Amino acid sequence: MDEVKKKVITILSDSPVIPTGYSNQSSMLAQYLSNRGHTIHFLGNAFQGSTLEKFKVEGVDEYNFKLYGMGTQPYFADKISQHLKDTKSDYFIILLDTFMLMDGQGKLPHGWFLNIDCSPAQTIFWFPSDGGGGMPLGCENILKKVEIPIAMAKYGQKQVKDYYNINTLHIPHGTNPNMYYKLPDNERYELRRKWNLHDKFVIGVVARNQPRKFLDRTIKTFRLMNKIKDKIPNAVLFMHLDPNDPAQIFNIRNLIARYNLENRVMFSGMNAYKGFPRSEMNNVYNLMDVFFLSTSGEGFGIPIIEAMSAEIPVVATNYTTTHELVVENKSGFGVDLVGSDKVQVLTPEGPLQMDSKEYDNLVSNGTITGSWEVERGLMDIDDAANKIIELYNNTELRLQFGKNGRQSVLSKYDFDNCVGKAFENIINGK
Repeated sequence: MDEVKKKVITILSDSPVIPTGYSNQSSMLAQYLSNRGHTIHFLGNAFQGSTLEKFKVEGVDEYNFKLYGMGTQPYFADKISQHLKDTKSDYFIILLDTFMLMDGQGKLPHGWFLNIDCSPAQTIFWFPSDGGGGMPLGCENILKKVEIPIAMAKYGQKQVKDYYNINTLHIPHGTNPNMYYKLPDNERYELRRKWNLHDKFVIGVVARNQPRKFLDRTIKTFRLMNKIKDKIPNAVLFMHLDPNDPAQIFNIRNLIARYNLENRVMFSGMNAYKGFPRSEMNNVYNLMDVFFLSTSGEGFGIPIIEAMSAEIPVVATNYTTTHELVVENKSGFGVDLVGSDKVQVLTPEGPLQMDSKEYDNLVSNGTITGSWEVERGLMDIDDAANKIIELYNNTELRLQFGKNGRQSVLSKYDFDNCVGKAFENIINGK
C-alpha cells in the first residue's frame, strides 16, 4: 500500500473478546484495515483489561491491532476526545446502537455523545435500525452530528431518509464464506450422527436469549408444529443460545416444559459469557435443515447471512431487514406479522418501495411499541409453522433456497470483497 494512503483509525465497538454481532463485525473490519497497512486503535466496550498490542480469541486467528480497556465511564466517554487527539486519528468509526450514544447507562447525561469533541478525526457511524416508527427517540440527532453516517441495512437507510430527510451511505454487514459453507454430504451426516440428529428434521436457531428476539414465538411455533406432529414427526428444535443468559426476559426452559417439549428441544452448550469458538460455528449451521428466527426486528441479521452462506434456507419474521436479506435473495421465507395478511403491504416489491411512515401505519396491527418508542414486529406463528412445513415437504425448494443464499453472500455480503473494500474506499476518499 502506498504510504500516503495509510491512515490512523480508531474504532469504538463491543470488545472483540465478547460474543456479539458488533464484536464480530468491528473486529473483522479492524483486522481488514490493519492488514492493509492502516494503524488501528480499538476501543473495546466491556473490555476491562490492560492495553493489548496483539491478542488471540479462541477459534480466531491472532488480531494484529491494539485493543484498549475501558476507563471509568461507559463507552469510553471519558477517554474518546483525548485519545483521538493523542493518536492523531484520521477517522473515528463507531459501531454501536444509537441509543447507547444517547443514554450512558445512567452514568452519563442524556445525549452525552452530542457533546464529545471528536477532532481531529472524521466520524463514521455504522448504525442500525431494528424496528419501526423511526429511530429510537431522539437518536436521529446522532446521525446529524457525525460526518459520515452509514446504514448497515437498506431498511435503516430508507427509514432515516423518510422520517428525518437524512441522507446516509449503505454498507451491509458481512461474513466469511470460507468459514461458513455447506459440508459434503458424508461429513454432514457424520456430524449429525454425533449429535444423534442424523434421522431428524432440524429447525435451528442462532440468537441471543434476550427480549428483542421474541423467542417465545419460536417455542410457540414449534409447539404448534408438535400438535400436528404427523406433519413433521421427526422435528427437533436446536437452539444455539444460552438458556441461562442474564439478558433473558423469561425462563425459556420453563416455557419448553409448559408445552411438554423437553424431549424435542436441544441446546448447543453455548455460554453467554464465553461465547462459542467461531471455528465451530459452521458445524452448528450444518446441523440444521432450516434456520428459524422469530425476531421482532434486526439492525442487520448476521446469523441470517451465516446460515445463507452455509446453504441453509431461512424462515424469519418479515420485518425490518428480512425482506432485503431473505425475500429479495430468494433464500427462504419471510413470515407475516400478525394481521398483515389483511393488508397488501408485503408485496414482491417489499417495504423498501413504500414510504416508511406509510408502511409502519399499515402493519401496526402486527407491531408492539417497545422501549425508546421503537415498534417491534410480532411474528404470526401459524404462518411460521406452515412455511416450515412447506420446506419440510419440498426438498428441492430447500436446496434451491440454499444455493440462492450462498450466491447472495458471495456477491453481496463477503466481508473482504464487499464490506472491507467499501470502507477502504471511503477512507481513501474514493
